[in-house]
Amino acid sequence: MKRDVIWGTKMALVVIDPQRKFSLSVPDWEDRMVNAVKGMNAMSDVFRKNGCPVLFIHFDGSSHTGYEGDDADAWLPGLNVEDKDIVVHKQHMNCFKETVLEEKLRELGIDCVLFAGMLTEYCVMTTYFAAAERGFYPFMAADSTICYDPKGNEAAGIICNVVDTGVVDRFLRGDQPPLDLAGM
Repeated sequence: MKRDVIWGTKMALVVIDPQRKFSLSVPDWEDRMVNAVKGMNAMSDVFRKNGCPVLFIHFDGSSHTGYEGDDADAWLPGLNVEDKDIVVHKQHMNCFKETVLEEKLRELGIDCVLFAGMLTEYCVMTTYFAAAERGFYPFMAADSTICYDPKGNEAAGIICNVVDTGVVDRFLRGDQPPLDLAGM
């Protein structure tokens, strides 16, 4: 569900598995990838501009997509990853399982998390719900995820809290309108 407010006090951006190994063999792959990378970069820029953490999740292991390139572990083409960004390695679908992600978020004082990356219906949504189980307010970044099924992002938009760069920027600057909890 599209939201115009964010619950919480301090947010981090977590970009999940934006690696070549998860490239899909579908006719519109290039469009999906290029558009989502633009969204991931825009969200990352908003976080960096506001001095907020950007974390990238790197999946260690082989992919289920059958990608054969020598660059399987490389970030997606055009993705802006900076030296000050935090990289967390994982080996499971859930980015919290057997990783330091929760520890890093707690060290940073984070209570709400914005998720981007791929693949929407798998690692992104699994981690979204795992974040809620750990007491973080989860949000999905609009136009910043790549889905496996062409309708995957639409489905995620129905069941997840989705926010765009304008809402995120306003929140990070401390200029969010008051929460109307009665109208929720």
